[in-house]
Amino acid sequence: MANLVQAHAIVAPAGQLDARTHPSPTCDPSQTVTQTKTTTVTSWTALLTITLGGPGIKTVTETTTTTATASPTFTLPSCPTPCPPPPSCNNLGFDWAYYNSSARNADTTYSSFHPDSFKNTAPVYVGTTSYVGGLYGQSSTETTGPIYDSSRVSFALDYFALNHHAYIYACEGGTYTVDVPYANDAVYLWTGAKAYSGWTDANADAKALYDQPDHVAGRSSFRFNVPADTYVPVRFFYGQAQYGGGFSFNVTAPSGQVIVSDRETFSPYVVRYSCDGTTAPAFPAFGRET
Repeated sequence: MANLVQAHAIVAPAGQLDARTHPSPTCDPSQTVTQTKTTTVTSWTALLTITLGGPGIKTVTETTTTTATASPTFTLPSCPTPCPPPPSCNNLGFDWAYYNSSARNADTTYSSFHPDSFKNTAPVYVGTTSYVGGLYGQSSTETTGPIYDSSRVSFALDYFALNHHAYIYACEGGTYTVDVPYANDAVYLWTGAKAYSGWTDANADAKALYDQPDHVAGRSSFRFNVPADTYVPVRFFYGQAQYGGGFSFNVTAPSGQVIVSDRETFSPYVVRYSCDGTTAPAFPAFGRET
């Protein structure tokens, strides 16, 4: 069921990861694209009808068969008009923080992991990322490695946690969908005002939790409705236990456009704060959250 998010600020005033690549446009309005559809039509035409007299009157009709092939072309619809993003001022992407964690996954819900216990914990590292998600420590030899595009290249890839937050700018009003197709070991999601302040394990909008005994990855989905020109606070917290893991995460707009994922780079609709500093204020510093 969709939920109406009460955004922190509503109306706007105007890992082991592969290297990121900027997607190429798939629609070029300056070019005309045509497609051909071939249709074959067969018709029958009577040429001669003969009536034979006598006791058994019989009519014989000779016909000819004509086959015609039509190949019309048509032009594809022009590219849709992009929804205008909010003003940009070096504010794109997610803030994120890395923490050491001692929580081992030993049950079906990773019950030993509690994201809200990190609210007042000083992070090991703080950075900004243009994308979210990835895989970490996929072999027994990968005990350390990079996370996102950080300047630090050697993070412990077992027993850690990642805290992320940003605003999704809802240029178009309607229903937005947040999907966590894969979680190993845990992803917690908050949207709206509680993503900015007051988030707890209990009030998370969605949880994707790894079932350790059965080795089943977690997955979850959440939908929320917002009006156009809205900044929606979003927070998600990833927990990694033993044996390596990872997660995927994406946000889809009402039009079907994916605006956040582990493949998209610096979406103009994902910002850490609004340029006026008040409509969508910067989040509290990691380690001093409420």
